[in-house]
Amino acid sequence: MSLPHVLLGFLNVEPRTGYDLARAVREELDPFWSAGFSQIYPALALLRRRGWVRLRVLGPRRGPRRHLYRATAAGRRELRRWLAEPPAIGRGHDALLARVAFLDSLPAADRRRALADVDAALSRETARLRSLPLGPGSLGFARRAAIDVPESLRRFLKASSGSPPAAPAARRPGRKKR
Repeated sequence: MSLPHVLLGFLNVEPRTGYDLARAVREELDPFWSAGFSQIYPALALLRRRGWVRLRVLGPRRGPRRHLYRATAAGRRELRRWLAEPPAIGRGHDALLARVAFLDSLPAADRRRALADVDAALSRETARLRSLPLGPGSLGFARRAAIDVPESLRRFLKASSGSPPAAPAARRPGRKKR
């Protein structure tokens, strides 16, 4: 997923300022997407260069002006093209699963405590996500899917008796297994 396409998705609904877009990303896409001003404004500049958005300067002659961005017909076509293409399944960075992957480095008691901490963190995140409004249509659908991710991992860990399987004994290099 690319930030320019996310911004086009918002601008397809209504014109917005950069500040409005940052707030919309934070409030509406919270469980599965984040972007700050330092990412949004360069992405808007890229969208303008490609002719996918237009900028209109609003405001008083003195004082701060507001920049209102609006999707162009070319931008709406690009959004539809992106939505129609087969999605790539991302290989992101998941610090939580990376931590679980290396729990064999801990003694058994510490491993159980670490898994309990993982369970507690997943429980808190699930509760936080459930407290957010779902939103209408496909936004609500995506939010419900985002809630299922930590819940699914919690169920998996509980079904695994709360501990990952023991690591196989390490083999020495150069020795053949008989």
